Amino acid sequence: MKFRNLFLFFAASALLASCGKYEFDSSQVNQEIVNQNAKNQLGVEIDPNQDWRPILQGSVTITANADLENIVKVQVLTESPFNNEEAMVLSSKDCQAGQQVTLNYEAPDYLTELVAACVNAKGVYYIKVFDINSTSVDFKSASVRTRAADSGFPSQILLGSAIKSFNAERAEASLNSEYHNVVNYDKPEGVNGRNRWYTVWNDGSWVDDRLWSHQSVTGDGGWSVNNGTIVRPVSDPGDLATVKKYVNDNIKKKGGDNQVNGKANNWQKIAQGTAYFSVDNNYLTSNGTPTILIPVQMNTTEGNFNTIYYYYFDPAKVKTAEDIKKLPKFKAINGYAGDSNFKRENEYLLPYYGDSPVEGMWASPIIPKGYKIGFLNRKDYNNQGDMVNCASGCTYGDGRLNVEVNHLFGHYFSAIDKQYAQDIIITDASGKNKQTKNGSATNGMDWDSPRIGIFSANNRTYLCFEDGADLNFSDMIVEIKQGTEIIEETVAPDVDPIIYTMCFEDRPAQADYDMNDVVLTAERYSDTQVKLTLLACGAQDEVILQGTKSSVLDGKDIHKILNMPEGQHFANTQIGGYTCNPVSDIITIGNMSIEEFLTGISIKNMVTGFTVGMPKPAESPYAIIVPMAFNYPKEGASIIKAYPDFAKWAADVNACKDWYRSTEGVDRYPTLFLNQ
Repeated sequence: MKFRNLFLFFAASALLASCGKYEFDSSQVNQEIVNQNAKNQLGVEIDPNQDWRPILQGSVTITANADLENIVKVQVLTESPFNNEEAMVLSSKDCQAGQQVTLNYEAPDYLTELVAACVNAKGVYYIKVFDINSTSVDFKSASVRTRAADSGFPSQILLGSAIKSFNAERAEASLNSEYHNVVNYDKPEGVNGRNRWYTVWNDGSWVDDRLWSHQSVTGDGGWSVNNGTIVRPVSDPGDLATVKKYVNDNIKKKGGDNQVNGKANNWQKIAQGTAYFSVDNNYLTSNGTPTILIPVQMNTTEGNFNTIYYYYFDPAKVKTAEDIKKLPKFKAINGYAGDSNFKRENEYLLPYYGDSPVEGMWASPIIPKGYKIGFLNRKDYNNQGDMVNCASGCTYGDGRLNVEVNHLFGHYFSAIDKQYAQDIIITDASGKNKQTKNGSATNGMDWDSPRIGIFSANNRTYLCFEDGADLNFSDMIVEIKQGTEIIEETVAPDVDPIIYTMCFEDRPAQADYDMNDVVLTAERYSDTQVKLTLLACGAQDEVILQGTKSSVLDGKDIHKILNMPEGQHFANTQIGGYTCNPVSDIITIGNMSIEEFLTGISIKNMVTGFTVGMPKPAESPYAIIVPMAFNYPKEGASIIKAYPDFAKWAADVNACKDWYRSTEGVDRYPTLFLNQ
């Protein structure tokens, strides 16, 4: 897939030369000396195929026929744009719905798949994943769910029996003066003083909480009852590659700021909402058709302990959390032992039994239009059927209903922010041994934080569950196939064009390979223009830019371009050192790619007289192009110290292709100026 069009390269170079610009000639430099210095600095032999441009060039024809109104453009992206700061636009063209548009793009060469997108006038995205080798994308070519209501539903649905929730059991225990809601964590009752008394259930508000199961169904549609749920096989697996992409990008499972044991911390976007996350206490609204759920991922080692329940209410009649506690809850989905794979195997129906169900009553397959629908997860840890273990509990999307369970020391309390503390009583001879424990999470939950979130993407709505102690909300992902109003995106994603960083060493024979003697960035400004920015200077010698096609930048010393004081050599390369604003210019490059444009740029060291541009294959990296906003090394720090994988990539062009994305390494200069 990777190619270098030599004709275009030399034609571009000739064009620059004919315009009075400089043409790079690597024969000016003693390559033997340069290569030996590079080997000494990097510690490896350079791969003969290494050209220091980790970029793929490609072309794809996109049919703008996504399930999206008022399409105005198509794009090629690196990632899903939904709640994902890593997504970058590789190529974009205006169009109308139904048109076929061919886009040429340049992508980071570590990627094996890209994202095609249709975008409407409001900036709303509809995406589809495609393989990097694909030459066309049709949004209707894969089997996908639409908004249309399904058909074939039971004519009779019979309600089964109810059980007490764990909240109800704890509330009952709290009302027993002899028991005081003693709850055990990890060890048998009475051993080593591990029994704790919780008083948050003492008001008895959960006493009447009941969880119901379905008993039987008859009628059309292939539905059956399985362990209290109403289920049938999925007939259409859909475009799972795209679902995987936007779910994983939307709800990252690992890494990021304030992570918990390596797990991503996603709770704030759940609790506070974003363009794609609902903040209405995570309730859905019935649209007056049967409500159907489809699990698409069960990425939890404790899936067998989970059971998802739903409840509904007329928002005109039910106003408070205390009212909701008393509502009947009905079984929706039984959890199962899953993995990281995405699949659509079964779908589940959520019927309506009215406001006061009794065992054996008949139901309607439709929850009344306008009713709110909420969800909870009942976690029966190790399937003990007993509330004694603190890891067992009922957790809700409505955070107001989690106050009590969030106090359970250990499993649930560990996700609470460190600023919050609870008083507990450890049973001893006196029964009065009070202790204060603090939450253990950095940037963790509040007492009334939700443990189920709702997000939208591609005209679909999803539930995401946090079933335990971390904060990534990636334990179970459930798609709402139909039956509820679509949660529309409230704010269009702001997806920036990809930024290319070009780094030079101005003395190849003596290079220290901190790659910051001259630092440029380039990003697409229009179909025919780029924004070129001189970002940093780490050169002591007078160095002139060449081949930029810019009257602002070309043929001028970089120190003077940056308006540096007399005698000041370094700018934006030393932490705590001299900083200045970068200097940019908008340059017309026609149909030339950014990579080809940057390849024509060189620098001339006015002290040595050498001109330095992009190396030929197997030559030393006295210039490199990086396809992202790159935190180049700080002054004097070798790139292999800042990015240890660079040496591996230098020795093998197919190894560590995304070396510049690694979080390992030290002595990097933060790119503070890229948004200017």
